[in-house]
Amino acid sequence: MAAVNSDLPWVSGSETINSLHLTYKAAQQITETLWVSERDEELKSFCASLMAYFNMIKRSLSILDDTSVSGVDSSLITLLLAPIKLMFPATCFRGPAKDRLRELVRLGENIGRTQSGFTNLTNIALVDLTKTYESREELLKSLAMCEETLRDSYLEDLSRWATEDFAPQLVIAELPYGISNAAQSMFEAMVACTDCPCKTEHDFGARLYLGTHRKPEATLRAEDEEIIDFDMFLSTQYDWQEVRVHASRNKVVQIVTGPASNSQSKRKHTGAKALKIKRLCETIAKIKSMTAYRLELKVLRNELFQLQPEICNSTIDTSQNAVSLEYILRHRKGSFTERTKRILAVILASTVFHLYDTPWLQSTWGSPDILFFRTSSSAILFRPFINTPLSSLHPPVAEAPTNPPSSDDIPKDTDSDDPDLEDFFTHPCPNVITLALVLLEVYFETPLDILAQKFNVKLGTNTQPSAFTRYMDANLVFQACKAEIPQNSQFYLALTNCLDQKVWQSEGDMLDTLTLRTTIYQKVILPLETELSQAYSSIPIEELDKFAQDLDFGRWGQFNNNHTPHRGSHSSVMNAQGSTSLDHPHSSPVPDYPADGPSNRSNLSDPRLDMQDYPHSAYTVGIICALPLELRAVRALFDTEHNGHTKMKGDSNTYALGTMGQHMIVAACLPSGEYGTNAAADAASNMRRTYHELEFCLLVGIGGGAPSPEIDIRLGDVVVSLPTSRSSGVIQYDRGKECEGNTFQLTGSLQGPPKCLRTAISALCSKPDHCSNSLRPYLEDIVRSIPCSPTSDYSHPGQENDHLFKAACSNCFALRDCIDAESHVQRRARRPTDQPEVHYGLIASGNRVLKDAVARDRWAKEHGILCFEMEAAGVMNTLPCLVIRGICDYADSYKNKRWQNYAAATAASYAKLLLRHTASSSIEWNTARIGYKNSLCIYTNGEEPKAKRQRA
Repeated sequence: MAAVNSDLPWVSGSETINSLHLTYKAAQQITETLWVSERDEELKSFCASLMAYFNMIKRSLSILDDTSVSGVDSSLITLLLAPIKLMFPATCFRGPAKDRLRELVRLGENIGRTQSGFTNLTNIALVDLTKTYESREELLKSLAMCEETLRDSYLEDLSRWATEDFAPQLVIAELPYGISNAAQSMFEAMVACTDCPCKTEHDFGARLYLGTHRKPEATLRAEDEEIIDFDMFLSTQYDWQEVRVHASRNKVVQIVTGPASNSQSKRKHTGAKALKIKRLCETIAKIKSMTAYRLELKVLRNELFQLQPEICNSTIDTSQNAVSLEYILRHRKGSFTERTKRILAVILASTVFHLYDTPWLQSTWGSPDILFFRTSSSAILFRPFINTPLSSLHPPVAEAPTNPPSSDDIPKDTDSDDPDLEDFFTHPCPNVITLALVLLEVYFETPLDILAQKFNVKLGTNTQPSAFTRYMDANLVFQACKAEIPQNSQFYLALTNCLDQKVWQSEGDMLDTLTLRTTIYQKVILPLETELSQAYSSIPIEELDKFAQDLDFGRWGQFNNNHTPHRGSHSSVMNAQGSTSLDHPHSSPVPDYPADGPSNRSNLSDPRLDMQDYPHSAYTVGIICALPLELRAVRALFDTEHNGHTKMKGDSNTYALGTMGQHMIVAACLPSGEYGTNAAADAASNMRRTYHELEFCLLVGIGGGAPSPEIDIRLGDVVVSLPTSRSSGVIQYDRGKECEGNTFQLTGSLQGPPKCLRTAISALCSKPDHCSNSLRPYLEDIVRSIPCSPTSDYSHPGQENDHLFKAACSNCFALRDCIDAESHVQRRARRPTDQPEVHYGLIASGNRVLKDAVARDRWAKEHGILCFEMEAAGVMNTLPCLVIRGICDYADSYKNKRWQNYAAATAASYAKLLLRHTASSSIEWNTARIGYKNSLCIYTNGEEPKAKRQRA
């Protein structure tokens, strides 16, 4: 117990567990204080993980009763102290090291008593979160071991708890129950005014803002509890009109737009003048010319009236494309943080609670129908809307679930005339199943079809999915991926409840409406709110709608207002100006969204082909390749591709433009037949002249590996240039001077990679789940995107085709037949998988092709070279650059092209993986449209159209 006593000097016996409980409580309070003040998203997410573990361990320690304490030995105490020592080393405290736990507990008590955030930050000033983050793998592993040991070894006596105690513990009022009736009444009132002679010329659509509709108690007391506010947009075809709806819990509905001041509210209630509306389309058409005003309406006795328009101060720019949740998941992975995931989960579950069995929630709803609007600066507001056509007062009858037969009604023997499988196993609440599917998509940031592929699940192939097939698909996917969701989490509980048929039945019968909504809240929403509150206790659940509206989770550059997609294009980016619903079975002013997987990039209807014009200055990352096969692999990983640009006079490059994550990419290939440092330097110089806002460049392609006994480099592996104490990461091995004794001395120096890329590499390497499999999804994307042919096969050639020869035989070296060739192959252990490894170190660059194993080994031994290539030395001093090379040969006389395509794919895959861990520029671009109309103009004076730059 000596080691234990040194850390717990003031406790003994049963007090030990209590002291540890106080220690972990203090750790949770300190971490929460760090979380509140932290601005870096990765550190903030790290804090959230720590808070969750500290909370679970604290709770486990609190339930150990006196009989359990007597069995606690020193090994458990040592285990529990290990993460505390990692998180709070002796340097965090000014006093002696032996008193650190006592100081830690005292600090936690001070934080609990102090309301001042500045004072709390001062108290924990010595806690270095950045340093802790460096050892996060060890820390999180230690915490997981502690939590698992306490959970498995010291089981809680369940008899001490009542049944209701097992519900999520969150003291919060339930959601308001009157929203559904108000939403139904609002829909009916608007549909009644859409019947007009010109209906064949337009469609009515609505986008309803989704929220929890919670309000703080003080706000509720000050407002009329019978009035419910809805925000929405109405449209006939191309024009979206912002509207605010004040709906009564009874059948009286009042529709206005924009925030209503006290004076406005009083005026409306005292009988303001109103004009009865017969045709809603005419009212919208008249207000369309008054761009600065909102249309105000009210509904009285099921008739629609127009009030005086009010000035609009909304930040939403309806001229820009709204973006669907499905599009974000499919093409903008990484847009969500753990916080926004949890918030969106609560909002979506609340949507089902409020809109279940109303026309607002169509039977086919899903992630393509959840939309996010942009602001004028192209920021994506975290305000979800649901798209609904104003064409039907009731959901389709086909979606109505049937009551499962009771056990007494099921005969022992059935024949072919009996009800089919769906009659017995259909989930009673199809919209709850859809909610479960969307929650899974949000959790994994992946559309359902891709998620199913990832976990080798074969989805139903019906052309018209039914409630039954969606239920079966949801079950299959959840069972396949549930191992990656913590089973003790409230999110896991919510998903399990969604998919459990018994939860949504009462003795085999469907639940009545009130009981159904109560069940949705207690079994789904409350667990999700609990998870959000546990991870981010500073977020007020009662004000979640207001909190979410201030979030911005996407700045994707400026979009061309004149852009209209092709009639047949499949796109989940909503066109606010040119989309109509006349061609779709469920009419609405927005197109349908397919759920099919990624399509061939040669297809012009590819959703990732973004035919937009962006300013030159929007592109901040350059990629240079030496060979077309290298650039092809890079372009296969573009999330979107953009229109080509005009170029500076004298620029001979041809550019490919697109995005990877949050980065705007410009890529170029060297001229056919030209190689070496000079051609690369010319390409980099031209790229910088035309795209003058480039922050750094990635040199992506193939190279020759230099394996050694210390570093086992194989074909297909990736080598990344990284500085050492003696070099910047790249050396020019053909530049130097001959010295006495037949020695060669290197001369000159090259710039190293920029700090932002080096810190991104550190962040990538420090991830606990980082492994060679990290490149696998990108490699699969390349293989899937590029049609396979004898000259364009980007799949792995097989380890049996990876031969490293000894540099000893002159016959082999001279490429003559050698009877002992088999004995000259170096024997190496077969790797357990075909996944490439990533190596960091020195890369040698020069204007000559190295095909000499002896020279290769000499350079590797003397300078620590891992790879040889021919372009980097020409780029490093022109642009801040990082070199990424896939190994296609061993720089010896046995060069062949079998591995070139796969090596190019692994290099491109690492480039995209690295960019996902590299922070994008914080600059927003608002392009001046004047002078930007003619995309074929050549700027002979060396200038481009002016672009306004605004810092975020």
